[in-house]
Amino acid sequence: MTGSPLAGILRSVALRPRTPAELARELGSTPEALGGMLGTLHAGGYVQAAASGEGACACGPCSLKSLCRNAAQDVPPLHLLRLTPRGEAYLRRLGQLT
Repeated sequence: MTGSPLAGILRSVALRPRTPAELARELGSTPEALGGMLGTLHAGGYVQAAASGEGACACGPCSLKSLCRNAAQDVPPLHLLRLTPRGEAYLRRLGQLT
């Protein structure tokens, strides 16, 4: 993958919600090393937590709900990340999201 490390994280999360550990494995890093970048993306509004809420996904209407491991489950939420509309728009501007 080419581009910035932050764009690489966004591309990975765009495919389906991911945990920090999954992202680390996919990107050849560690969750600790990704922590700062994930914090930056979250603070900038590019990613958000995807967790189950009362009767629905806490992230609202989501096109990825069928892939979300937290939707409608009785288990405690995994620490999943998903793209926000701002993150999707950023990847579209880069031509890396259709």
